[in-house]
Amino acid sequence: MRSVFPLALAVAVLAPAAFAQPVCGVKNHMRLVNRVGGGTTPELRLDTGWTSVLPGTTLNTPGTATDTSAFGTSTGTWLISSTYGRMSFAGSGSATNSPGWGLFLWIDSWIGGEPKAWFRDRYTVTSATLPAGTPVQIQFTGTFSGSTAATDPGAAKSASATFSFGAPTNFNFTAPASASMTVTVPVGQSRDVDGRLFCVIQDYRMLGGTVYSDTISANLAASLTVKVLTPGATLSWCSNATYNTCAGDLNIDGLVDDADFQIFASAYNILECADPSMPAGCPADLNSDGFVDDTDFSAFAVAYDTLLCP
Repeated sequence: MRSVFPLALAVAVLAPAAFAQPVCGVKNHMRLVNRVGGGTTPELRLDTGWTSVLPGTTLNTPGTATDTSAFGTSTGTWLISSTYGRMSFAGSGSATNSPGWGLFLWIDSWIGGEPKAWFRDRYTVTSATLPAGTPVQIQFTGTFSGSTAATDPGAAKSASATFSFGAPTNFNFTAPASASMTVTVPVGQSRDVDGRLFCVIQDYRMLGGTVYSDTISANLAASLTVKVLTPGATLSWCSNATYNTCAGDLNIDGLVDDADFQIFASAYNILECADPSMPAGCPADLNSDGFVDDTDFSAFAVAYDTLLCP
């Protein structure tokens, strides 16, 4: 069940950081625009600036607002989550106009072109046995899942994810998909990794006698995993994060343990990924079918018995 999100903009403004992009860090960003008729509800602008997070932890940025006036009502909630190798954006909103007034129900960028979630990192190829300059093969796998929705057929909707990692061609997902690519980097050299998750929903009705009750929603996730294919080589990350996450490792700490079981059990009770109370990106939906059900439990149980990610 999707409870709708809003766009009511209670004013909470976080000024963006002025310093340049760091070697490793995460960043969340969004603008919520809710206005019904001649209302003057301000925009809700959120920008965390670049932030460092510990491996296995996530930067979570919620946005919630409610507005009621003679022109209509709107309400809802959004949540952005970023960590090294995983980004998600989820929420829902609704608005109803009074007769004779239009409505605006938007989620977009405060600063032009900014992604909702963003991470940057740098890896260096190291080895205790291979000489400097030895070519090392590294496999990157990117995944983008989820969807956006709006009851107004004329609403503008777009969602995408991009990953760059020092390859001639990078991942650019505009629809749910997964892809892998192998790159070669010599021992002793470094490369930068960049991941970005985008989402825009713009629903607006012009002034008129019709009363509309519109809803919008999004539940998106993107992840990047990394595997070294050349024996004897390893990667040293600026963030010290783990990019070889496995099914069931819901908090991305390299283990499938009791902490992940608690996250899974909560999601299992909610069931639907579209439910606004579901954690952003619905990570417990291991088979990506939109539900956290018995099929996912069977896969989680196997990972839980293994404990350590491969």
